[in-house]
Amino acid sequence: MAADDPLAELLADFRQRVPDPPSFDEVTEAAGRQRLAAYCLYSALCAGVIGPDDLAPGQWPHELAEPMRQLGLTRLAPRTGRGLDAQLTPAEQETWRSPDRQAQFGQLLVDLVNEGALGPLRDDADRVRLGRADDGAGPDLELMQGQRVVGSCAAKDHWELVAQYLAALPLYGQPDETAGKPGLKQAIARQLGETGMAHAVSVGVALAVSIHPLGTAAGLGTRLARSRIQAGRDAADALRALGEELRTLQAQAGRELADRPARKGHANRA
Repeated sequence: MAADDPLAELLADFRQRVPDPPSFDEVTEAAGRQRLAAYCLYSALCAGVIGPDDLAPGQWPHELAEPMRQLGLTRLAPRTGRGLDAQLTPAEQETWRSPDRQAQFGQLLVDLVNEGALGPLRDDADRVRLGRADDGAGPDLELMQGQRVVGSCAAKDHWELVAQYLAALPLYGQPDETAGKPGLKQAIARQLGETGMAHAVSVGVALAVSIHPLGTAAGLGTRLARSRIQAGRDAADALRALGEELRTLQAQAGRELADRPARKGHANRA
């Protein structure tokens, strides 16, 4: 029992320092929102909404500041490059510092749309591709029907959609009470018209993924964290299955190698 004494002392010290600690759900919620805040900045950086020196909230343009405020993410967003790096993979850290980050963002967006990760395309388009914007403000997202361009919009207008995907925010199954707020659908429709998002994906899907930027939903960070945990479990299951296949192949190769000398000796005697 003596081994438990240091833990008991640590617990007593903790309770004295933090008499009213947050619940586990509250910690999970904050962690999930912190991750989403980081990916919003990452996506906005890569899309060209802000520059590398504009991480501080006071320097954000309205198109970034307002969604962050609505979601309650402003105080959770990293203020420095080092703080942002802590939430990103090494490849993502390299991307946001790259001079070609807008082109890389555009290609990521194209890949996600064409793979169906962000929902179905509009009925008269079968894929999207990157085009060159006439104003030089970053690449355009062009909707294609066969070899014909049937619509276009600025790729950077989709920074929120990419951020939500990268942070593993569930794209579907939003809370009914959030979707039913008076005037919310009209506000979403207005946002779609202003950002050009409706030109890339169907209104139904854009409606689902646009609910959160227009109003804080209960349990946003918790759902996000659970989604990341599930993604990690899925990856672990895939690696475990791969490991079992490799062990099977290794055992098979071992048996074949063990049989070779015997077969060679048998052939020599013959």
